[in-house]
Amino acid sequence: MINRIIVLSTLILAFALTINWFIAESEEAVDFTPRNEPDLYMLNATISQFDPEGELQHRIAANRFTHFPLTDLTTMKFPTLELGRARDSDPWEITSNEGRILPASDYREEIVELWSNVLASQWSNGSAFVNIQTNSLTVYPQRDYAETDEPVFIDNQSGRTTAAGMKAFLDTGKFMFYSTPTHRVTTIFLPN
Repeated sequence: MINRIIVLSTLILAFALTINWFIAESEEAVDFTPRNEPDLYMLNATISQFDPEGELQHRIAANRFTHFPLTDLTTMKFPTLELGRARDSDPWEITSNEGRILPASDYREEIVELWSNVLASQWSNGSAFVNIQTNSLTVYPQRDYAETDEPVFIDNQSGRTTAAGMKAFLDTGKFMFYSTPTHRVTTIFLPN
């Protein structure tokens, strides 16, 4: 009698453990968390943004655009951002190895973040130039404004300026440079 109770108890325990294992496996297999998988990508494409008057505001070209719907941001490989095409000022061309676009929302304007070998160039009449080199640059295309807290090198026909950071009002050509205790703002003038 005791042997039957032990065998019956063992069978009931084994059955209960098997049912519990199957329930746990089925719960693990169903994952309802949303994933931020890309919903769109474009190769060798160009995106043009127009202002409310229909004037070209800026243009972004890249080897690859990838859009992620959950965060609503677009990553870019080897982007080229062109600013100031519709204005009387000379246009800016900004290139980098990587970048992303954060679209305009109720809380912020459109932001283009660029990093890895960033070069911003402006040419005037084919002779005068401004080159800005840094490792990362945040651009606000609607305002033709850019900033960085990374070391920056600015070259033009007059010389070179280095700084620990910068704010650039690209449409007016005004720059604010920043220093740190270890990295001062320096300018070297070249003879004509």
